[in-house]
Amino acid sequence: MEVRGLPACAPELPAGDAPLEALAERYGVAVEALDGWTIAVNLTRNGCRVADPGLRYYAERLAARAVLQKAARLVGPLQAATQTVREPLTEPWGGELDVEATVDNVIGKAYPERGDWIVQRRVDRRHQVVLMVDTSLSMSGENMAVAAVAAAVLALKLRPEDLSVVVFESRATAVSHLEVPDPPQEVVRRMLDQPVRGYTNLADALTLGAAELERGRDPRRSGLLITDGVATVGGDPRPLAHRFPQLFVLLTEDYKMNPELCRELADAGHGDVFPVRTFRDLPTRLLEVANRILR
Repeated sequence: MEVRGLPACAPELPAGDAPLEALAERYGVAVEALDGWTIAVNLTRNGCRVADPGLRYYAERLAARAVLQKAARLVGPLQAATQTVREPLTEPWGGELDVEATVDNVIGKAYPERGDWIVQRRVDRRHQVVLMVDTSLSMSGENMAVAAVAAAVLALKLRPEDLSVVVFESRATAVSHLEVPDPPQEVVRRMLDQPVRGYTNLADALTLGAAELERGRDPRRSGLLITDGVATVGGDPRPLAHRFPQLFVLLTEDYKMNPELCRELADAGHGDVFPVRTFRDLPTRLLEVANRILR
C-alpha cells in the first residue's frame, strides 16, 4: 500500500483490507462501523494498544485524518491574522504608497531623499504557542481523542513552525518543536502514539513548555496549559509560571479540580483562566482562546 509523505523510518504498512479487519477485531466493532474517529477513540484505551508497529502506524494515520477533519469543521475557512507594516520603499512594487506619510516626509524639501517614500503592506501576524496537554491515565480513550482535536485546531490556526505540543504524565515529552515545520497530521499522529499512563506532573510540563517557548524567535509567544489543576507528582509548579511571557490555563472542570492553583499559575504567567465545562467542549473552547490571543 502506497502512502504519500511517509518518513523514511516509518514502519511498513500492511496491505489490502487485512489491517481494517485486524483493527475491527482488536476494538470489538464491525468492519463496516470502523472509521477514523472510532480508531482515534480506541487507540489509547486501556487494553486496546496495537502492538504491531505497521498496523499501529496505519491506525494512527487514519485517526489523525479524522481528528483533523473534525478540527477543520470547527475552524472553518483558514484566514491568517494580518497587520499593516509601513516602511521606506526599497524596491519597486514593495507595497502600496502611503501618500500621507510620504507627503509629510517630502514637504518643504527641494528633492525627496532616500527613505522619504513610504509604502504599506499587509503581512501575517505571527504568534508562537506551546500547548501543554495532560496525557495521564485518566485521559485514555475519548478524552485523548478530543485533546488531539484541540491540538489540531491550533495546528490549523498557526504556521507549522509556530506550534510546539508538549504532552505530560509522570514526565513531559515534546512531540513537536517551535521552528520545526511539522505538518499538522504528523503532530496529531505523534500525540495519539503517546502511551496514556502515569500521574500528572505539572511542574515537568511547565519546565519543558517554557524551554520549548524559549526556542521561539517571535516576540509574540504564549503557553496554553490544559489541566484540572491537580498535580499528583512532581514539585510545586507555581514558581515556573513566571517563565512564560503569557500563560493561559484551560481548566477542565470536574469534581477534583483545583481552580485556585490554575488561577495562581495564570496570574504568575500574566495570563488568564478559561473554564471548560465538559471535556467534549475543549476544542471549541480552545478555538475561542486561540482567536483571542492570535488577533
